[in-house]
Amino acid sequence: MTSPTTPARRTAIAAVAAGVCAAALAGTGLGTAPAANATCASIFGIGNGGGCTSSIFGAAIAIGDGATANADGLFGAAIALGTNSAAQTGDAFTFATAFGDAATASATGLFGIATQVGSNGSATTQGSGTLGNLGLNIALNLGSADDISNNTVTAAGIGNLAANLFGRASSAGSHAVSSQGTLDIALNVGGDNNTVFSGTGFFNRSINIFGNGNQVLGEGGLGNAARNFLGNDNEVTTDVGNANTATNIFGSSNRVILTSGAGNIGTSLLGNTNRVFVTGGTLDFARNLLGSNNTVQTLGGLQNTATNIGGAGNELTATGSNGNNAVNLLGRENVLTSGGVGANGNLALTFGGTNNAVTGGAASGIRTAGFGIFGSGNTVTAGPGPFALAGSILQTGQEVTQVGPGIAINQNRIGGAAALNTRQATARKAPSTSARKSVTARTTTK
Repeated sequence: MTSPTTPARRTAIAAVAAGVCAAALAGTGLGTAPAANATCASIFGIGNGGGCTSSIFGAAIAIGDGATANADGLFGAAIALGTNSAAQTGDAFTFATAFGDAATASATGLFGIATQVGSNGSATTQGSGTLGNLGLNIALNLGSADDISNNTVTAAGIGNLAANLFGRASSAGSHAVSSQGTLDIALNVGGDNNTVFSGTGFFNRSINIFGNGNQVLGEGGLGNAARNFLGNDNEVTTDVGNANTATNIFGSSNRVILTSGAGNIGTSLLGNTNRVFVTGGTLDFARNLLGSNNTVQTLGGLQNTATNIGGAGNELTATGSNGNNAVNLLGRENVLTSGGVGANGNLALTFGGTNNAVTGGAASGIRTAGFGIFGSGNTVTAGPGPFALAGSILQTGQEVTQVGPGIAINQNRIGGAAALNTRQATARKAPSTSARKSVTARTTTK
């Protein structure tokens, strides 16, 4: 077979080349080229247009269909990467980056940094650069959302940090991490549907780690802190006041709430379904350690404490004017009440035991103590005093009452004109089933 002549080969090559060029031109005419404004850049005010603008000392870059970047102010940089992503800066020394489809980042104020990584999320810093509203804020959001309104992180005020790390929003209002005031921190790491907020005061810290469905808030004042670690469905709250702390660690379905006052502390550690309240007052403490299904609360006053260590299903209340304390150690389903309106220096204590009701002081009580050590179904009342001591030790279904000065322990009484000692818990408000059966059996035998 003979080879084509040289002129013939040249003619064939020319025909193929013409065909390729025609196909390319036809493809361009059919609109297969990238859409307009898909990628743009503006640096030092040069190249404005196509979705990108910059000041004379700014830089803006946008990559993706419908992406925009605007670097306004002095020494600002805005970068947007993703379909319909948007980044914007204002004022001086600001930096905004948005990575992901429909991601938005906005940085305003002096030295503001806003970074959004993930689709349908937003990160915002606020400030005007003026005295009293400088900015100096950082907002960081690493996570995606099904809807842009679900996943927002905002840092406003002066010198604040708001960050959401790896938590994915799943319902409206989730991951609304916000830090406002001065030198505040709002942080969420993992988990869904969390609202983490730090107030408008100074040095407030609101932190949630790994928990789901949590609401962690720190309001105004100085040094308020609300924290939750690893638990689910928790609500940890502080309110107006100074140096208040509300903490839950490892537990789930817990409520730790402090409202008003100064120096109040509410703590739940390792337990499940616990509720710890501190409402009003100054330097009050409410704590639960290790137990589950407990209610621990103080309600106003000064230096009142309610503490549960171990056990489950206990209710502790310490309230009044000053120095009232309720303490449960390892007991279960005990009800402790210390103090009341106008009461001072009272104590309610249980060590072990089940379904005991112990009261120290009650309303207007002064310097009283009621205690229960092991046993079950006992009612112990001390007060209003002063200097009244009542207790039960290794008893079942017993009522012990000491009203005035003196001591009443089990069946023994020293001093006092109004002490009651009986083996039947006739005044017990809610004795256990086992306690009622024991009392009935003894009565029948007699």
